Amino acid sequence: MLIDALETENAAMRARLDTEKRANELLNELNGTRLAESEALKATVAAKNETIIAKDIAIAAQDKLIATLKTKKRSPWARIADILLGAGAIAILK
Repeated sequence: MLIDALETENAAMRARLDTEKRANELLNELNGTRLAESEALKATVAAKNETIIAKDIAIAAQDKLIATLKTKKRSPWARIADILLGAGAIAILK
């Protein structure tokens, strides 16, 4: 009777040990998955930050170009030529 009880308890403890081993394997797998997901998210954030920096650089270059174009004036000769071309086009159309 005592032997039967000990064998039953031993079988229950083996079953519990197997369950704990499987649970530990699953938790390790879950931990690995979470670590991989965390690394992927870090890479995504880094790529997003690089994209934002590249866009900021492009915007700064466009702002510089706009400022340069605003200060740049055409030469008086070019403006006179535009006026003469416009007058010639109007004379032809009439």
